[in-house]
Amino acid sequence: MSLRSRLTTAFLVVVLGPVLVGAVFVAAVMSHLADSRGEALANSAVTMVDSTLGTICERIQASAAAVALNYRNGDQENAVEMAQLLVDRAVVDGVVFSSLASVGTDPGMDIGAEAPQGSWVDCGETVAYAGTEPIVALGAQAEVQNADGSTSVFSAFREVDQEFLARLSRVADADLILQDARPAPIEVGSADAGRWDFTDTFLPLRIGTAATDVTPMYWTLAAMVFASAVCAVALATWLARSTTRPLAELSAAAERVAHGDLTVRVPVHGRDEVAHLAFAFNRMTAQTQSYVSALTASRDQMRGQLGRLGQTLTATLDLDRILEVILDTAMVTAGAEAGVIMLVDVDDADQLRERAGEGDLGITEPATIRIGEGIIGAIAAGGVPAHGRIVDGRFEGRRRADTEPDAHTIVAVPFSGRQPVDHEWSSGRQPVDHGRSTSRHSTELERGRPADGEYGGAPRTDAGVLGVLVLYNRIAGDDFEPGDVDTLKTFAGQASVAVENVLLHRHAERLSLTDPLTGLWNYRFMQTSLRREAERSRRYQRPSALLAIDLDRFKDVNDTYGHPVGDQVLAELARRVTAQIREVDLAFRHGGEEFMVLLPETDAAGAAVVAERLGKAVNARKFKVNDASGGRELNITVSIGIAVLGEHADTATGVLAAADEALYAAKAAGRDTWRVAVA
Repeated sequence: MSLRSRLTTAFLVVVLGPVLVGAVFVAAVMSHLADSRGEALANSAVTMVDSTLGTICERIQASAAAVALNYRNGDQENAVEMAQLLVDRAVVDGVVFSSLASVGTDPGMDIGAEAPQGSWVDCGETVAYAGTEPIVALGAQAEVQNADGSTSVFSAFREVDQEFLARLSRVADADLILQDARPAPIEVGSADAGRWDFTDTFLPLRIGTAATDVTPMYWTLAAMVFASAVCAVALATWLARSTTRPLAELSAAAERVAHGDLTVRVPVHGRDEVAHLAFAFNRMTAQTQSYVSALTASRDQMRGQLGRLGQTLTATLDLDRILEVILDTAMVTAGAEAGVIMLVDVDDADQLRERAGEGDLGITEPATIRIGEGIIGAIAAGGVPAHGRIVDGRFEGRRRADTEPDAHTIVAVPFSGRQPVDHEWSSGRQPVDHGRSTSRHSTELERGRPADGEYGGAPRTDAGVLGVLVLYNRIAGDDFEPGDVDTLKTFAGQASVAVENVLLHRHAERLSLTDPLTGLWNYRFMQTSLRREAERSRRYQRPSALLAIDLDRFKDVNDTYGHPVGDQVLAELARRVTAQIREVDLAFRHGGEEFMVLLPETDAAGAAVVAERLGKAVNARKFKVNDASGGRELNITVSIGIAVLGEHADTATGVLAAADEALYAAKAAGRDTWRVAVA
């Protein structure tokens, strides 16, 4: 039996059962009410007949008494007149004087209708009629004792005939049959009345009242039950169909989903529970479809990321770019919402600094954290990967540091270098904060400053940690798994190799472009920078100044104290020069004791200000040096020549020659001064 049939049957049983029971109950009530109404009508008719007959008898008795009273008072004429008045007013049909002593009338005189012959019913008696003659009247007598000792009898009566019974029938609203000694009883009304009752209070009467016919009501009730049944069947069919049709659609859609069709949707009918089920099914299939699409896209994205990672590792030496690609690929593979790669800081080997970050970490500036502090610092200090859930800011007993993201789940893998390299590249100058640009080395070269601050210029030397790869908040709120740790180890290994390779390359590149003694750019890079700046000055018609700086009497320092002391003087001079120039300015060691400073976007007046400041910075404090005999302090001065591209020369060679001529002019002027080239 199908669900639709079961629902239809159940609905009909539930609906039609009470309807049929109610119909039977209503029919029984209707029958009982009809019987009760018939009995009430019959009782009312009997009561009305008895009451009417009693009233008539009272009037008859009163009439006889009134006539007799008038006669007793000796007013015989008044008695006759009273009798005539009562007849005229239809109180009685007639009055019979049985004996008269005066007024000149004959005994047995009748007033009104002639006294009928037959059985009279005496209104003063309550004995039931049992006579053998037909009843012809209702009568009453009144006797008067005459003076001569005789008795006069006055009889008032109402005739009991067809007309009398008809009036009585109208008053009682019933059919009447007088059952006396007549062979054929007098009938008033229909002989087939619905209900008959008998009364013999004054007259032996059968009283017939109309019975309540409930047959039409039964037919009406049957029609209503039939109509209800038809409506119930129609409604049950509609409800069963409207209920099972969405279920059938859901079943068919589920079958299609089972065969892999996630585009199927079922129509939503109305707002009932089945409609909610259809809506939930559609949302489930839509989300499943989106999940499948997301998984497919994630697979394709991971393939693309792996390809991108391979291309980046082989095609670029941009460390930040490589780290970003490694982080992106790790996040896609592990399904993380955010991540960060932190490397050991150049100036503080006990501090980690953020070098790549993705996702909403809640940190606006690159994060820094000391090794051993917080969650990341503890993982870096231990050198062991970890994963799990962060609860109330704590992970494995360690509280989250203020510079760490406020995340729910974490997986972190520390990584270290494999090839020891010395630290001798450090010039002692403060590293340049490169931010998070993916072209930071090219930016350094464009600014003309050596990248000696880049992670110390080369990889770490010992087996310590190079950095940490950290992922946060797995998508959909799940925890990271041990398999994610194994995956991150692979990317951490790639990150460590990338860091070592890039820094080794930068170290080699730096050695080829910088002076190993002073850390300034060398003569080779100076030529390149001057040519580029000369081209820019010609193109945009903007000035750029070149300062030629030479130590005064430096040969005497070498001859007196030796070349090691001279090297210390050169290194200190380089530090003082770089401390007085802008980030965009470039400082070079031209050779020996001669230095060059390129000032972009600077005219002769501006260059003179810089030259004056450099001269004061050199001779303001004595140079502290160390030799075999101990520490010394030397008075050092410099001479400076100034030339401007676009004013004194248009080429790199020309401006270099003009600056040298101005330098010679400064020396000729007594040294410890500056001069501007002659145009």
